[in-house]
Amino acid sequence: MHAIASLNRIRSHLALSWLAACLALASHAAPNPACPNGPLRVGFYKFGVAYRDGNGYDVDMVRELARRLHCPIASETELPRLRALKMLESGQIDLGTSTLATPDRLVYAWIFPYNHTRNMVLLHPSIHARALPELLRDPALRWGAIRGYRHSAQQDQLLAQMKAENKLVIANDEDELFRMLDDGIVTAAFSLPTSYGPWLRAPQVAKRILVVDLFPSGETIASGLALSKARFSQEAAERWHLELKKMYQDDSLLNILRRYLSEGAAKQMMQLPLD
Repeated sequence: MHAIASLNRIRSHLALSWLAACLALASHAAPNPACPNGPLRVGFYKFGVAYRDGNGYDVDMVRELARRLHCPIASETELPRLRALKMLESGQIDLGTSTLATPDRLVYAWIFPYNHTRNMVLLHPSIHARALPELLRDPALRWGAIRGYRHSAQQDQLLAQMKAENKLVIANDEDELFRMLDDGIVTAAFSLPTSYGPWLRAPQVAKRILVVDLFPSGETIASGLALSKARFSQEAAERWHLELKKMYQDDSLLNILRRYLSEGAAKQMMQLPLD
């Protein structure tokens, strides 16, 4: 009996040791290489049909990428544009969307484009000019811009000129910019079709605001997915980049855009290949 009791104690000890080893292995399991710091914190900002009130093609794209890469999302937060960039830089959020790659942003974020478009110019009815040289001479010109937004190099240079001439007015987001333009507080503004399109559906606004292309040979704007370098190594970020390109190749990105845009507008944004 003593021998049997001793054998049972040995078996019990071995079973406990095995269980402890399994728990230790589970607690030290290798993290998902696509999201090595765990569940994701995503920052969005108001940007036309890309994001508004928790919906938009940016939301659908991020969720699909996270699903494909098996990365759970811990939070999705609407932020002012500039704050979203600051939080990316500090690692307070993991991902941002609709981000133009600029030298200063590439210091703290990996940025991978997922669509291309071009800024148009919105004009208040008090402006009668239809060409850029004439517009810049108009005494009624006051240019509106959104805090933290970047445009093409040529367009950012124009905004710097407006600032130097005290003709630049800064809005906190696109809603405020459009209100200022409608009220005549500003008389011109850059905007992308995906942003101003929903606003101009209102007939009373569409009758007042003119959309013109004053930079017909201007460069396209590449909206990008931004991953914080404080949260992702280059190897981890590249997994997102490769999956993003797969979504372009299998038309998943195009199909997401189709939910929010016309067929022509969606295809136009997908015309250029992704880098």
